[in-house]
Amino acid sequence: MLGRLTFDALPFYSNIALMGAIVTVLGAFSSVVLITWLGKWRYLWTQWLTSVDHKRIGIMYIILAHVMLIRGFVDAIMMRAQQAMSLNSEGYLTPDHFNQIFTSHGTIMIFFMAMPFLTGLINIIVPQQIGTRDVAFPFLNAVSLWLTAAGAGLILISLVIGKFSTAGWTAYPP
Repeated sequence: MLGRLTFDALPFYSNIALMGAIVTVLGAFSSVVLITWLGKWRYLWTQWLTSVDHKRIGIMYIILAHVMLIRGFVDAIMMRAQQAMSLNSEGYLTPDHFNQIFTSHGTIMIFFMAMPFLTGLINIIVPQQIGTRDVAFPFLNAVSLWLTAAGAGLILISLVIGKFSTAGWTAYPP
């Protein structure tokens, strides 16, 4: 059922990948623990997660974009550190791992930072500019947010389990 998902899919091939996976998992776990400790699950579910209000959806798009911005910055810092350290040596990343970081950085920054940020701004501003109370299809607007969030989640999971693509910028669809 899980295909080739075995113990070998965990990032034990590199200490750097393992530390990145641990930080990602601990970040998600600490977020769940914090929300539980504050007792905000019902508030989040009723006021935010099931909302069809364009302003709240726009804010959630922007929050998603900022979370992915931080993840993209980590990739950028790792790439720049590799370039700085490999001036007279091989650096700290293998070429395959560098290609994975390069590809994930591009994918995250374009598809899960820039596009959700602009979509969030458009969700907040355009209905107010044209004088409407809501967007034309509010449920479809909410579905698109959650499909984008699911895609971002799958990208983050794929950075923890298995290896990411090494195609670089050429992996972008036309």
